[in-house]
Order: sequence, then C-alpha cells, then structure tokens
Amino acid sequence: MDYDKLLISIASIFVGWFLAQFTGILKEYLYRRKIKKCLIEELKEIKRELERTILIYSRQLQIHALKGIDNNSPIHLSHHIFKNYYKDVVLSLNMEQRISFQLIHSYIENINAGIDEHHEITRKLQEKNMIEGADSITEKDGVLWGNKVISEFTNAATAIWHIKYHLSNSQSPSLDPYTEKHEQYLKYLQSVEKEISNIMEGAKNLSREDFKKTYDPEGFAKKFL
Repeated sequence: MDYDKLLISIASIFVGWFLAQFTGILKEYLYRRKIKKCLIEELKEIKRELERTILIYSRQLQIHALKGIDNNSPIHLSHHIFKNYYKDVVLSLNMEQRISFQLIHSYIENINAGIDEHHEITRKLQEKNMIEGADSITEKDGVLWGNKVISEFTNAATAIWHIKYHLSNSQSPSLDPYTEKHEQYLKYLQSVEKEISNIMEGAKNLSREDFKKTYDPEGFAKKFL
C-alpha cells in the first residue's frame, strides 16, 4: 500500500508540474497572439492617421503653389503598441515580418520628426511675419516651407504604401530588390512625385478666392488613401 501511495504521489507531482508547464506555455502563446493581432490593428489605425496627414499636406501643396504659407501643422502619429510590446513577440516573427514592422515604424518616427521640423519652420515664419510684417517673408522662405511640405507628403504616402503592403501580405511581406513587388513599389514612388506636381499645377489655375470656395478634402490624393 505504501508503495502504491508513493507512486500516486509521484504521479500527482508529475501531472501537476506538467499542467503548470502547459498552462504557462498556453498563456504565453495566447499573449503573443494577442500582441500580434494588436500590432496589425495598430497599423490600420496608423494608416487612418496618415490619411488625415496626407490631406493636410495636400492642401498645403496647393497653398505653396499659390505662393502662400499655411499656419497649421499635422499632429504626431501614435504607435504605442509597437514601442511597448513589439519586443515581446519579435522572436516569434519571421524575418520578413520583422523587417517590415521595423521599416514601417522607422517611417513613423521620421514622419513625427518631420512634423516637428515643419512646425518649427512654420512657427519661425509666423514670428517673422508678426514682428517684421508680411513683406519680410521672402521667396526663399516660401521655398523652404514648401520643400518641407513636399518632403513630408512623400514620406507619408510612402508609409501608407508599406502599411497596405504589410496588411495584404502579413505572413510574408517580403520586398526584395528585383522582384515584381519591388518594381511596383518603385512605380508607386514615381506616381507620388507625379501626384505632387498635379496638385500644385492644378492649384496654379485657381485664385486664392476660388481656392477657398472649391477646397474639398475628399478630392485630395485619393489614390494614396
């Protein structure tokens, strides 16, 4: 009987240990799966934020074409989940997923830095206008501001492409050079440059009064959204 009790005790200990290990592994698996899902959801949220950013920069491209300077700047893009939880799932992602996530969020960091730079340029020009008057704003000032808008429009449009690509190829968002997908990406970048030119050329045919009347956010850069 003592021998049987000993076996039962040992078996109970083993089963308890096994269940504890299994439960821990299951919890870790479910946790990682939840974080992965949240990372994808965050990409969708960032895409929506980028769409609003594109609309702001699109309007400012028109203002730049009309020799004006806008007083507004976009707000920062949020990527809290990636910054705080990506480290918990990085080892369970494949190489293509890691490269894609890190590339996208590097773009987000750069876009946020660009928003700060855009805001600072705008602030200084506003200050100059208030202290020295509108005549103090030179063509060089306008070109500086406009070039920043063009640069940030391009960055935002590029980030949108990468997010769309990741969402449609979430298991293997590979973008190796000399592939069909990479060729599509390069063509997209060319289309962004063309769209910037189209927006600015179209604005030149508008007076400032007509611009105010015909401005329609839904008509800007739809192909990127």
